[in-house]
Amino acid sequence: MIAATILAIFIIFGAGGGVFGELMTKYTKDPIKTTIVEDDRRDKALDGLGDLKDAIKDFNKQVSKDIKQFDKLVNNFDSTPEEFNQMVSNVFAKRQQEVEKFWELRSAMLTHIKADEWKTIISSAKAKAEEKAKK
Repeated sequence: MIAATILAIFIIFGAGGGVFGELMTKYTKDPIKTTIVEDDRRDKALDGLGDLKDAIKDFNKQVSKDIKQFDKLVNNFDSTPEEFNQMVSNVFAKRQQEVEKFWELRSAMLTHIKADEWKTIISSAKAKAEEKAKK
């Protein structure tokens, strides 16, 4: 039961230390610029990436706030199981909405990117992330 609770906390609140969407937020812009040769599609894809980055940034801020609220409950000797249940329920509902928003924004962005272009973009982004991790 304790292990399931800890796992749920990581899933709902984030794994701590890491930032969700780092590959998307740091490493895909340049590959989009170099991979998509048509100006109109490239500009629309970059606009979509910007929208997705904004949503990811908002998500990470919200996770940070939720973790602080969770810490307050943990550190409060008088907190009740009902308060934990309510918080987890609220956070879970928010996460569901955020995941749906990410999917919509990603899908909208991908309408301007061909499948082979996306493979190239993601491969380039992963390579850049791995290169940076080695430093």
